[in-house]
Amino acid sequence: MKRINILYAGKQYSISGRDLEEVKEEIRSAVETAVPSWLEVNVGEGRYKRADILLSPGVDVTVIGIDADD
Repeated sequence: MKRINILYAGKQYSISGRDLEEVKEEIRSAVETAVPSWLEVNVGEGRYKRADILLSPGVDVTVIGIDADD
């Protein structure tokens, strides 16, 4: 997996160096427990610029795995 794109509140973020299933489980767990938590992401796809997005019930989050060939 080259990276993971995250669509959150209409904006795109990315994560690299993590397993797709691990990220999905972290999001599922945060939403299921209804205790808001933060997910560290990168703004866009270029040079690393950290952002933290708040995970909580009712917030739209889409997880897209990007393979090295894409």
